[in-house]
Amino acid sequence: MSLVKSLNAGVSGLNAFQAKMDVIGNNIANVDTAGFKSSSITFAEMMNQNLGREGAGESAPQLSNQVGLGVRVSSITRNFAQGAMQNTGVTTDLALSGEGFFVVNAGGENLLSRSGNFVFNSDGFLVNQAGRNVMGYIADRSGNIIAGGTPENVRIDFENPLPPKQTNLVTLAGNLNANTSKNKVLLAQSGFTASGNPATGATAINDMSQTLTDLADGDQITFDVTLNDGTATTISHTFTTGDTLDDMLATFNADLPAGEGEMVLVDGALTLRSSQLGDSQLAITNTSVTGTGDINFPGFSESQAGKTNSQTMSTTVFDNLGRAHSLILEFTQTANNVWQYDAKFLDGETISSGQSGTVTFDELGQLTSGDLLSMTFEPGGGAGTTSFEVSLGDKNTGTSFTQYSGQNTAKVTSQDGYRSGLLVDVAIDADGQIQGIYDNGNSAVLAQIAIAQVQNQHGLEMVGSGLFRATSAAGETFIDTAGNLAGTNINSGSLEGSNVDLAREFTNMITSQRAYQSNARVITTSDEMLTEAVNLKR
Repeated sequence: MSLVKSLNAGVSGLNAFQAKMDVIGNNIANVDTAGFKSSSITFAEMMNQNLGREGAGESAPQLSNQVGLGVRVSSITRNFAQGAMQNTGVTTDLALSGEGFFVVNAGGENLLSRSGNFVFNSDGFLVNQAGRNVMGYIADRSGNIIAGGTPENVRIDFENPLPPKQTNLVTLAGNLNANTSKNKVLLAQSGFTASGNPATGATAINDMSQTLTDLADGDQITFDVTLNDGTATTISHTFTTGDTLDDMLATFNADLPAGEGEMVLVDGALTLRSSQLGDSQLAITNTSVTGTGDINFPGFSESQAGKTNSQTMSTTVFDNLGRAHSLILEFTQTANNVWQYDAKFLDGETISSGQSGTVTFDELGQLTSGDLLSMTFEPGGGAGTTSFEVSLGDKNTGTSFTQYSGQNTAKVTSQDGYRSGLLVDVAIDADGQIQGIYDNGNSAVLAQIAIAQVQNQHGLEMVGSGLFRATSAAGETFIDTAGNLAGTNINSGSLEGSNVDLAREFTNMITSQRAYQSNARVITTSDEMLTEAVNLKR
């Protein structure tokens, strides 16, 4: 009887919408499951029965009448859209953005997961909440990762200290003040005047107010001078009619030995500046005129003492056992554009080479001597002889080592050694690199999380606990690091939330309920019709 078809169609509808409710229920149940991907169901009609069509010729619009036999489940597919990031603050909670899956090992089989709530177990292995190992790549002793090969269980040895590193390079940068050391300056105690105004270089000697009696040809103006090293000398200018102060200064500076200094006239006052930086015995002890003339020469006094000053810098360098040694570098300005450096250790370690030397600059304040100073010292205490270099300027940052007039800003900007360190924490970056943070302030790459991508995500088979198995339908599986897979990043301290849309699920639930009720009505109505047919015999 044809009513059986409607009964079967109604039953198939009940089964189909029961399956849809199963999918909806599972989605809603996992609305707060980390990394969960929601599913959706699609239906297809079952085969049709041809009922025949009498009188249907070649010109008829259809050759037979067909009636469907119900509905079936066509597919249940997963939605792999990105879930929202949920901050947890736990370093080992990892969330993937973009395509890709974490790789976990379960009984020797690599499975895939979007759920990144991982922890380190008591043996230092990174595992998921079920104790399955997270796969990745282990760094060598230099912190290098060789990715792309066969991943292994990620394990961190929390008891393994970071080996010490001997200092190989100390970097200095900044400015040495070109005026750090001072020249000695002598200044006449009063100035020369002419007609009540300060005298100039063009002022005739006999026109000065300080000339008590005009000088005649052949008169001599004599300066008794003590040179920088204490040697006494006499400089004399023989007067000729019309001589100016510039003529007298030219004679003085010409007869003053080279490298001793220079006398100039400023606002009518004579100033003698030593050419030698630092302490000096330069002096003018007496000035006199020999002949018929007479000048009331002022005496000279020290207006600026010569001083040799230095800039001191310090840092800590490490030997090959990781012991610290306090290094002091002193740069002393010994001449214009010339500095002497001296190195010593606070605890008296012997510097066998490179203890002192000279650094020079050009007139623009730029370094003209070598920018690397080599030093070797004996650290003692069982450590071997240690050599390192001092770089004047930092090429990596573009910071120079200069000598300009201004503040002394030169200092040690870095040194590349460190003592051994104990692991106190780990951090995970966007590429999945696990960096160990040590109590000596250093960090080192220890491992890197492996990420997998498949050609067809819908070919993955769900095996429970948020894990997927790559079937043949998924195509080839590629395993590498996040940095080598386009569009994939790892967010440490976060978990990817479920991508279940509750509003959509509730809407689907309402339509499924009504559809289920309607199919049930088909069954009850068909039953009533069958009852009427049976009652025909009465």
